[in-house]
Amino acid sequence: MITCNKKEDYDILFALRSHGWLGGTRHYKRSLKSYNQYAKQNPQLDPRYIFINSGFNLRPTDIQAAIAHNQFNRLDKLKKFRNINRNLLINKITKSKKWNNQFQFISIPKDIDPSWMGLPILLSERFKNKKKKFMTILDKMGIETRPIISGNFANQPAAKLYKLCKKNEKFENSQKVQDLGFLIGLHTRKISKSNLKLIHDAFFMIDQI
Repeated sequence: MITCNKKEDYDILFALRSHGWLGGTRHYKRSLKSYNQYAKQNPQLDPRYIFINSGFNLRPTDIQAAIAHNQFNRLDKLKKFRNINRNLLINKITKSKKWNNQFQFISIPKDIDPSWMGLPILLSERFKNKKKKFMTILDKMGIETRPIISGNFANQPAAKLYKLCKKNEKFENSQKVQDLGFLIGLHTRKISKSNLKLIHDAFFMIDQI
């Protein structure tokens, strides 16, 4: 346990315990003022995922570790259903009459057998300026999204804090992931037809923005 007599120290330690992550309103209600300050200073970043410092992952407990260890017995089954759901979603979207290459899906390299925690997706370049509105639409329809990792980490306050890009390098691929990419979750049970339709209908609303 650590106690602080300064709000600034609390904010730093709070971030250090969670990968240096400032987090969003869900995780940062105690320091909403600081959250809003960093979000305003970094409008190009997803405000839910702002990294202000280096850090560790000190959140898991022994009980959580025991539960996670037990899940290894179900690993093959979990991977199977996530892969099924991934294929169902991609097929539902790309085989639609509304399909016009609005999205790009990550292909699997040869000899790689991933366990899909989520489905990473890139918007077509023509929708770059509509991404925020599209994420808002998905959220209102009950489809939660996340950025793909952090996008271009060189844009994060943590990178600037440690002066990691002294030569002002450009990272075009990671910037593309940040500008166009997002991720939706993949459940470990087979997705229902109604949810498939919901995602299909929500995704193609991008043409109406």
